[in-house]
Amino acid sequence: MSDEQRSGGSGFGWFILGGIVGLAAGAYIASGPGRSQVDTLRSKTIELSGSEPVQKAKQAAQRARVAVTDPENPVGKAIQDGVAAAKRRREELEAAARGKIQSATNGEDSKKGVAE
Repeated sequence: MSDEQRSGGSGFGWFILGGIVGLAAGAYIASGPGRSQVDTLRSKTIELSGSEPVQKAKQAAQRARVAVTDPENPVGKAIQDGVAAAKRRREELEAAARGKIQSATNGEDSKKGVAE
């Protein structure tokens, strides 16, 4: 057997060994010192989610959602106007592209007619 054929199988063996070592390290961290850190972070997250700044941020986000979706609100109206303008411009560009494609196609057809 050549060296290339022998090294192919050992690469897979190293992959399996790495997976086993990673699994063992993950199990140690999850059950050992890292577990208390996870529990501390979880309790802090729960504690902070009910705090006043978080509640104010949630209320502000809700007001922003309403402003964006309400067509009577200046922000919502501006967004709707922007979307409509973008649609119009897209239609203009698509029409111009179709015209160029048709003129290019017609140009080729007339050249073929002359050559025949």
